[in-house]
Amino acid sequence: MNLTYLCRNNILPVSPENRDEEATEVTSAKESNEGDDDPVDKLTPEAKPERGPLKYLIAVGVVVLVAILVQHLLQHQPPPQREDVCPVDVFLKQMETVKSRFPRQRPELWNRNKIHLKRHLQTSRPTEPVSLILTAGRRAERTLHCLAQSLASAFSAAVNASVLHIDGTGSAGRDSDHVKLDIDRKLQGAFEGNQPVAVIHRFEELPPSSTLIFYRYCDHENAAYKNIFLIFTVLLEEEDEIPGTKSLSAVEEMVDDHLQKKFLSQGRPASFDRMDIDKYGGLWSRISHLILPVAAEERMELHGC
Repeated sequence: MNLTYLCRNNILPVSPENRDEEATEVTSAKESNEGDDDPVDKLTPEAKPERGPLKYLIAVGVVVLVAILVQHLLQHQPPPQREDVCPVDVFLKQMETVKSRFPRQRPELWNRNKIHLKRHLQTSRPTEPVSLILTAGRRAERTLHCLAQSLASAFSAAVNASVLHIDGTGSAGRDSDHVKLDIDRKLQGAFEGNQPVAVIHRFEELPPSSTLIFYRYCDHENAAYKNIFLIFTVLLEEEDEIPGTKSLSAVEEMVDDHLQKKFLSQGRPASFDRMDIDKYGGLWSRISHLILPVAAEERMELHGC
């Protein structure tokens, strides 16, 4: 066979050098085939898809989805339950504090007060206002004022409100009509706001006819406001101090007599806008539900509230 024919048909004997070259070519071919598993790698850089922006969009989508789910859960989550606070419990606790500050008072003062005011607080829709009169002799003047303020604060704390204070001594000698309008304006503003408690200190010093305004606020079931509490204080100027042996009915008579002397004009003709015995009787029946005597507390008489 000629040499040309053998070369064309690869019949020439393989030398050791040729074997090594063929082995190298086979190995290179295998490595090349293994690297061709990912078709994307065969693409040119211009043809490869951009994975960075795609991953970013997926991450943003997940964050938005989680935010929507969290917002949905929060909207449908019930609000935390607030512990109900009973006004009566608050009032009784406050009363214990007040009682500790006034150790010389009669037991009846605390017992009657608790019964009188507790009943009002327990009624969800009172049918009439609640009121009381505190009275004292000259030696307990400061204690009288301090105790009225303390009782008003105890009640107002139970209903989460504030207190209106009206001092009758500042109205003594003024025109009755002007004082009446001023009291009406203050009470109406307080009771329509967040002040359902009012202290009318030194009630006996108000101009007599001006007190007729309390018909409107203390007229039982016909009162303009039902869910209110009024405290009147009356100083018995003719008494040094109310004896501890005086019964509550006797104390009531003392207050009644004193107010009649202060309010009923002698020798003046009766008129529709003047206090007379009939008008006074109507006023007295509206404000005299509970009358309690106050004993002097030495510390308060010396240093005030």
